[in-house]
Amino acid sequence: MLTRRTAAAALLALTLPLGASAQGTPLLFNSFIQGQHPVNTRIFRPWAEDVAKATEGRVKFEIPLTSLSAPPQQLDGVMKGVFDVAYQFHGFLAPKVKLAQLAHLPGVNTTSRGSSIALWRTHEKFFKQADEYKEVHLLGLFVALPGPIFSMKGPIENVGQLKGVKIYGLPGVPARILEAAGGGVVAAPAVRSHEVISGGTVDAFAGYSVMDANAFKTLQYAKHVTDMPGHLTAPAFALFMNKKKWEAISPQDREAITKLSGEAISARFAVYDELEAKARADAVAAGVQFKMASPAFTADLTKLAEPLVAGWLADAKSLGVDGAAALEFYKQEAQKNAR
Repeated sequence: MLTRRTAAAALLALTLPLGASAQGTPLLFNSFIQGQHPVNTRIFRPWAEDVAKATEGRVKFEIPLTSLSAPPQQLDGVMKGVFDVAYQFHGFLAPKVKLAQLAHLPGVNTTSRGSSIALWRTHEKFFKQADEYKEVHLLGLFVALPGPIFSMKGPIENVGQLKGVKIYGLPGVPARILEAAGGGVVAAPAVRSHEVISGGTVDAFAGYSVMDANAFKTLQYAKHVTDMPGHLTAPAFALFMNKKKWEAISPQDREAITKLSGEAISARFAVYDELEAKARADAVAAGVQFKMASPAFTADLTKLAEPLVAGWLADAKSLGVDGAAALEFYKQEAQKNAR
C-alpha cells in the first residue's frame, strides 16, 4: 500500500531543488501553505539552503510544492514520520501547547519580526522549562503578521456593528472574540478561507494580515480595514523536527543548524513586514480604506478578551510560569525589536 511518505517521493520530482543529495535522502520539510507563498520562497527555502551550506551538504531539506497533510495535522505528521520537518499554527496545538498562545492575545503585538523575536526570547526565558514540545525537536517560533478586521460593506467602527454579522474568523482568539461580540462566526484554517469569503457566506473577515489576504485571494472582496493598537491578534507558529531524525544528525551539524534556527529564524520574518507595507500601499491604491479603531472600540475589544487573558494566565500558573511577568516581557521585547 502506498504511504504518504512514499507518495512524497514522487512529489519531490516537482519540488523546487535545494541541490542533489549525494550523501543520503534529503529530509522532507512539509509546508501546508501553497508553494509560492512568501513563507516558502522568501523564508524557509532560503533557510534550508543556508543549512545545506553550513553543513557542507550533509543536511538538506526538500519542500514539496503540495502539502502532504492538512494544516492541523503537522505535529502528528512529524511525530509519525510522514515527513521530517513542519510548522504548525499554535491555535491547532492547544491545549497541548499553552504558553505560546500569549502571542494570539489582543494588544500585545508589533511587527512580525518584533513579535517573532519576542516569542522566542520569552520561550527561552520563561517557557522552556515547561517542555511543551517534548515530542519533537523545536527549531523555532515565529509570529506572522497581525490580523485586522476586513469588511465588505461599511467600516466596522464599534462592537455593536459586529453583532449578528456573519464573519470569518481565524480559529482561536479571533474567532472567540468575534463570537463574544455577537458575530456569526465561521472558523476555518486560513488556507481555506477563500471558499468561505469568495462565496458570499460572510460580510467580514479577521485574523490574518493584508499580505495574507492578498496571497489567499480574499483581499479583493474587502473595501474597509480596521486596525487596533497592539492588534486584534497575530497567528503564532512552531517549527519542529522529528526527534529521531534530529538525533541522527551529527553533533557538529546540529550545532550549525541551531545557529541558524531559534532567534535567527524569527529575525527572517522582517521579510513579512516589508511585504505587508507593500500590500497595504497597493490596497490603498486599489481603493481599500484603512482606519484605526477608536479608543472606545479598542477598549471594548480588550474587555471582550479579558476571559482569554485570564485563562492564559491560569494556564501559565498551572505550568509553573509567572504569566504576568512573561506577558510584560513579551510586550517589551516586541516593541524593542519592531522595525
